[in-house]
Amino acid sequence: MKVSLNWLKRYVDIDVAPEVLCDKMTSQGFEVEGIEKASVMSNVVVGKILEIEKHPDSDHLQICQLNVGQEENVQIVTGAQNVFVGAMVPAALNDSHLPNGMHIKKGKLRGVASFGMMCSGEELCLLGSGFPGSEVNGILILDEKWAPGTDMNTVIGADDCIIDFSITSNRPDCNSVLGIAREVAVCLNKEIKLPEITYTVKKDTKTPINVTVEDFDLCPRYVGALVENIRVAPSPKWMADCLLCAGMRPINNIVDITNFVMLETGQPMHAFDIDDICDNHIIVRRAKEGENLTTLDSKEHVLNSDMLVIADGKKAVGIAGVMGGENSEIKETTTGIFFESAKFRRDSVRKTARALGINTEASSRFEKGVDALTSEFALKRALNLIDALDAGDVTNWNPDVYETLPEEKVINAPLNRIEELLGVCVPTDIILTILKNLGIKAELKDEVIICTIPSRRDDIEGVHDIAEEIIRVYGYDHIISRPLSGVLTRGTKTKQHLMSDTVKEILVSLGLNEIATYSFISQKAYDMLGISSDNTVKLINPLGEDYSIMRTQLFSSMLTVMGTNFNKGALNMRLFEISKLFIPKSIPVEEQPEERKTLCFGVMGENEDFYTLKAIVETIFDRFNIKATYERSNEPFMHPGRQAIIKAGNNVLGVLGEIHPDVANKFDIDLRPLIAQLDLQNIFAIASSKVLYKALPKYPAIERDLAVLVDQNQEIGPMLDAIKSAGGQLVKDVKLFDIYKNDSLGENKMSVAFNITMLNPERTLKAEEAQKAFDKIVRSLEYRFGAKLR
Repeated sequence: MKVSLNWLKRYVDIDVAPEVLCDKMTSQGFEVEGIEKASVMSNVVVGKILEIEKHPDSDHLQICQLNVGQEENVQIVTGAQNVFVGAMVPAALNDSHLPNGMHIKKGKLRGVASFGMMCSGEELCLLGSGFPGSEVNGILILDEKWAPGTDMNTVIGADDCIIDFSITSNRPDCNSVLGIAREVAVCLNKEIKLPEITYTVKKDTKTPINVTVEDFDLCPRYVGALVENIRVAPSPKWMADCLLCAGMRPINNIVDITNFVMLETGQPMHAFDIDDICDNHIIVRRAKEGENLTTLDSKEHVLNSDMLVIADGKKAVGIAGVMGGENSEIKETTTGIFFESAKFRRDSVRKTARALGINTEASSRFEKGVDALTSEFALKRALNLIDALDAGDVTNWNPDVYETLPEEKVINAPLNRIEELLGVCVPTDIILTILKNLGIKAELKDEVIICTIPSRRDDIEGVHDIAEEIIRVYGYDHIISRPLSGVLTRGTKTKQHLMSDTVKEILVSLGLNEIATYSFISQKAYDMLGISSDNTVKLINPLGEDYSIMRTQLFSSMLTVMGTNFNKGALNMRLFEISKLFIPKSIPVEEQPEERKTLCFGVMGENEDFYTLKAIVETIFDRFNIKATYERSNEPFMHPGRQAIIKAGNNVLGVLGEIHPDVANKFDIDLRPLIAQLDLQNIFAIASSKVLYKALPKYPAIERDLAVLVDQNQEIGPMLDAIKSAGGQLVKDVKLFDIYKNDSLGENKMSVAFNITMLNPERTLKAEEAQKAFDKIVRSLEYRFGAKLR
């Protein structure tokens, strides 16, 4: 925000240079983006004419000797006839710049050296400013009170500078000159002089303007005042200068008062011509759908019901918080006005301004936030200016419509908590002084400061904010830098992360490549698998339909990646992903879902089959010392005869199998994809890192191959268990090495072949003992599974 230094001096006694003030304000949390001089005039000073003599070669030129506050007098040749000895005049010295753009340098006039130029009011751009003597046709004659050498910027009141403060979003109260002045007063430890808000009621009105607020949610407070017998005239120079320094063009005293008060207090205001208010009634309501309004910039806008308008009994006369209507603007013929000072909800103003493409000083302030209590203060300030400038007669009619006003916010700030937050002990008397200067009522009671926060400071919410206010004024330089202390610990991964890394190492060593997919999938993914999505977490505001569900399975993501690679020419692939599934704890979802770490891997190619998946699973289980069993599963998206559920006792560890051809086709895959999904949380929970070492056998083992005929639907796992059980301690290892199916074996029959390793750890195993155990195994298989020895 750009603020005039002279304007700030109306409220605070600033006795330091602008640069010093800027440094202090920056250290207090208000960054200064720049300082600009209000005037471009330079090296123009007050000069006193000491001598005048005729030019030897001219009838109208005069040679003047001037005292300009330097060691030596300056000679200037002039053609003006209104100068005289003893006159105080503006002297533009060598290499000076005037407001009209002229650059003055030393030179010669008819052979006589001239080291500058004496200036007229016109050359100093003072015509129409009201400065004494500026209208004279000749050199500007100054008051004798000015000492020679005084900068002319000081004489004409152009010695101001503009300071550009960067206001953070949490301090909307400082989007005003008065808000900055409060901070300057705190910074310099000076008293702030608030503007006068008293005025004289000169008239009892006979035509009051009634106010109705239909939507207090969008307009919490609406304050108004009626002023009659308006006398529209130009604003005084001091007010026009303030507006010009803020980048606003003076218009007339009434409009300028509303703009001045907005800049001064931060409260946007508006004035309606009461002759244009139908039925003497102001109504704050939502716009009607398709309602039209031409604003002060002569642009017509089509409104909708989401926008708030100020209306009379028949039509809209302004867009609330944005811009007034052209149908009620102040004119030279205006005889009565109704002042508006209100609080509008910030998001409503922001949305309306964006929708209509309007950006004004008023909307900018309402969007950042306006205090409800400032509305009344600003209105009284405007009425004070009306009274002081004799711009009209203030009546006794000033409606104040609201539902509730903000309550006082009280924060208890224990001294020990403040010290704990700041890391430095600030003396209690200094704390109380700082809070008082900030406008916070503070009372010390039992080592606790009871703080009453002014309504304009809605950024202060707790003791941490109180501590921040104290230290930024007290000075961050009081905080003593100390080296970090504490015990350094070596960073490491959790047990879960380490086991995940182990799984990745195993899979990579087996030739699998890691992939990463989104945790959000679509309803279509479940439909393609032929499973329900009822027991899932559905997003309320998804990025799109394709990312509307938090996944409870990884099969669809794996198949999507495999399909993409297949269509790009990849016929052989081994892929894996470790990610999380999001399992809802209840339907409907009322709490955070359970997040389960899960492994999914898929293989596809000429040499890949069900047993490839099983071998990968077994490799992982061997690393974690897990003994698993396999049972038939019934997943609808898998081949009915080539899938299994994996268990360890009662723990379900996962599922694996070949994807059904119909499902594979839906993912544009013509080959046979095989996928396994493992619950890593269950696997890690039962994993063991213990390794049991056994000495190598001293005695030779005997290996026997066994081939039997069984039904094609016979599960192999129970047969392996039966062989181990029947062989007893002599059976050290059993491996399935062949499955053969052919019509010559009989209807629905298959041949299953095992390799059995038998060993006696205490002595050499005899052939008779091995044969006896072998025969027992055959009988057991025949009895339990109807197997026939081939």
